[in-house]
Amino acid sequence: MPELPEVETIVRGLAPRLRGRRIESVWWSGRPLHLRRKVDLRGLRAVAVGHVVAGVGRSGKFILVAVDGREPSRGSDVLTGGGFVVHLGMTGRLRVEAADSARAPHTHVAFRLAGGDELRFVDARRFGWVEPARPFSSSAALGRVGPDPLTALDEASLAAALAGVRAPIKAFLMDQRRVAGLGNIYVAEALFRAGIHPATPAGRVRRRAGALLDAIRAALEGGIARRGTTLRDYVDADGRAGDNAAALQVYGRAGEPCPRCGARIKRRVDAGRSTFFCAGCQRR
Repeated sequence: MPELPEVETIVRGLAPRLRGRRIESVWWSGRPLHLRRKVDLRGLRAVAVGHVVAGVGRSGKFILVAVDGREPSRGSDVLTGGGFVVHLGMTGRLRVEAADSARAPHTHVAFRLAGGDELRFVDARRFGWVEPARPFSSSAALGRVGPDPLTALDEASLAAALAGVRAPIKAFLMDQRRVAGLGNIYVAEALFRAGIHPATPAGRVRRRAGALLDAIRAALEGGIARRGTTLRDYVDADGRAGDNAAALQVYGRAGEPCPRCGARIKRRVDAGRSTFFCAGCQRR
């Protein structure tokens, strides 16, 4: 599933192509998306058709396409304004393509733009979704996510959230209600940078909240700088794979030497997900 750096890369690619363009129509394939939910075509048409795209923003793993009003910011007021929200799920792609070109298989929503292009949502597995949200604060999904680690989370808030939590720190960081945008790849990289074992109870990390937040931001910013991590399905707004996989220090590198101490990277399975760490640098 695309994580924060991949979503941010897509947002940065889409923004200049959509900003200032009027939406002329909305099409839906008729097939349900995540949890077999039907696309609210009437709602999407109401918020989009005849309106001009003000900008494209991000909240955690969600893409926000704002219409008419102010462009979504990257700060605490990201949910001001309204338009529609896109979640990519596991295999979702969002591309601007010529309206007269053939739509790719598994295209489920298409926004026709003035000038002859379409913004197309393609999702083979249909775990993603598109919904109207005017204002963005009316979206139940957006209301459930925690603070964004790049724009809205600070050391004191993270320390307060960690206090008394018995769950492993990996599970804590992957809980979107606690911190928005993190997934398996960047949690593994951040915990390695911070020297924290993934099974450590989250509450015991409270005094290291500053170092952990720095590590999270470094892992995310590195991923953004290299346009995301492509392991299988992810591509950016231009259809290109990201370059961050080669820079991963522990994720997917079980059995390889740790780049810091030389010990072997280990893999374990927690809650059905692979966990990668260095037993030398990340002691319990």
